[in-house]
Amino acid sequence: MNCTLLKGGLVVDGTGETPFFADVLIRDRKIDAVVPLGESLPTNTADHGDIEIIDASGCIVTPGFVDPHTHYDGQATWDDRLAPSADHGVTTVVMGNCGVGFAPVRPGEEDFLIALMEGVEDIPGAALADGIEWTWESFPDYLNALDKKSRAIDIVAQLPHGALRTYVLGKANNLNGAATPAQIQQMAELAEAAIAAGAFAFSTNRIAMHTSTAGESVPGTFAEKGEILAIIKGIQQAGANLLQVVPEGLMGENPQAFRNEVQLYKELSLETGCTIVFTLSQNNVQTTLWRELLEEITAANREGANLWATTGNRPGGMLMSWDTFHIFLDRPSYLEIAHLPLAERVAALLEPERRDNILGEEIQSPLLKNGAQVVRDAMNAIFPCADHQLFEPDPTQSLATRLANSDDSAEGVLYDAMCEVALGTNGQPGFLHVYMGNYADGDLNAVYDMMTHPHVVVGAADGGAHVNVICDASYTTFMLQHWVRDRERGQKLPLERAVHMLTKMPADLYGLSDRGIIEAGKKADINVIALDKLALGMPYVARDLPTGAPRLLQGAQGYVMTMVNGEITHRNGNDTGARPGGLVRRAGLP
Repeated sequence: MNCTLLKGGLVVDGTGETPFFADVLIRDRKIDAVVPLGESLPTNTADHGDIEIIDASGCIVTPGFVDPHTHYDGQATWDDRLAPSADHGVTTVVMGNCGVGFAPVRPGEEDFLIALMEGVEDIPGAALADGIEWTWESFPDYLNALDKKSRAIDIVAQLPHGALRTYVLGKANNLNGAATPAQIQQMAELAEAAIAAGAFAFSTNRIAMHTSTAGESVPGTFAEKGEILAIIKGIQQAGANLLQVVPEGLMGENPQAFRNEVQLYKELSLETGCTIVFTLSQNNVQTTLWRELLEEITAANREGANLWATTGNRPGGMLMSWDTFHIFLDRPSYLEIAHLPLAERVAALLEPERRDNILGEEIQSPLLKNGAQVVRDAMNAIFPCADHQLFEPDPTQSLATRLANSDDSAEGVLYDAMCEVALGTNGQPGFLHVYMGNYADGDLNAVYDMMTHPHVVVGAADGGAHVNVICDASYTTFMLQHWVRDRERGQKLPLERAVHMLTKMPADLYGLSDRGIIEAGKKADINVIALDKLALGMPYVARDLPTGAPRLLQGAQGYVMTMVNGEITHRNGNDTGARPGGLVRRAGLP
């Protein structure tokens, strides 16, 4: 039987304990032995068959990273790799977050779920419609469809409230009206069946502004406490005990609503014993609300609740450019040249008459008007990103400084800066990085305090979503490169703590008891990383979604090897073609 020996690396085992030098022996998809430096390998090692020896000296050896917040629900049905996550040491992703997904679904109502995902998560509806083959109706059938495809990484599914409520109430009815007792009972029974089939948790959305492309709020957004309580009890009947939720007030637009949400989660947790995890970040309106809410979590958990927050480890925002989302994209004078290759388009954009026309024209889309106002109001947190990845820029580098020294409008400064970075310095297009959260103080100190709170899990990167706006699925690389190795504007994270945050913490939250730690008997999901060489590449636009729709991707240097289920899936920045991953069913774990 073939074996792999990772020899001489610094093992950061995921527990948060002090790293140690050791050899790691992998056999039959699992970790067979972890042998500290100076000790001998098991005497029967030679009996294991051919051994591939990988020199891990000078590298760290970590468990595979577990990303608890992604939206690969559609992509996973056609894509066997799941980039960009697969390029950043991630070996397990949890999808079905925020109450949106594709099962259960009644025949004929598929388009509504696509419109919901497109509106909430910015995944092109045409790509979803072209890529998804609807071979299921129930959630168990959806899991069976996912189970037929091998992948480079493992996927974990949650049952989304939006799809569940649409299925039970019917698209033709008021999907956000009050559910009848019989409908609530049916939702609870279907939730129990989904968990019994292998789902890990139930997810819901509470943000009213999260809508489909037609303006319909996610079904379940306004659900009464009794409905959520019944569904929690349904999933508990099948053995699960986790609710994931994105709360109203997250962006600071209604602080009292956010406080009310946390109170609701506390009540639900105390009444049922359910673990509840919700998204938290520093917003640009109520810049200290996050601290108050962490205090609420601490107090609630002292009373016996089990509340957790999940947060990003980097500024939250968007990558704006002429090839991705931007605030000029539906103005008539821009649409005249939108089809041109980038270099030709930029040349046309630099024409004074066209510039004046575009800046003088009205935005056509109501949604884009809201987005444009957010961008215009964030000039102090918009940074040119032309030839290198940004990590924690000084506020004086923002476009607010340019605006203060200019007679131009905010839109004029934005327009010119987009043209400047469009071709980068080496011919690779650049971006304006618009920080819409986690950077209100001009640094990441608030993020440090959130990440190091005992009831906060790092994640919230939305892998697979907002594909033409962000590429935060690379947060795992950001964690090691910036927070562990390079940070200068505040406290760093110890290596062992950072790895713990990326591995065992999210694995434990979701009950993934077989991974997240390097220990004999555990699943052989492992990274070998040259930490001194680790480097995020510049984001770039790829047109590789179904229908050729664009998405943002980002690579990294320094990943010597990523292993899933004992097979090497990624070596020195290249996909090996191995597909040992697949669907993880909750009932199949130890």
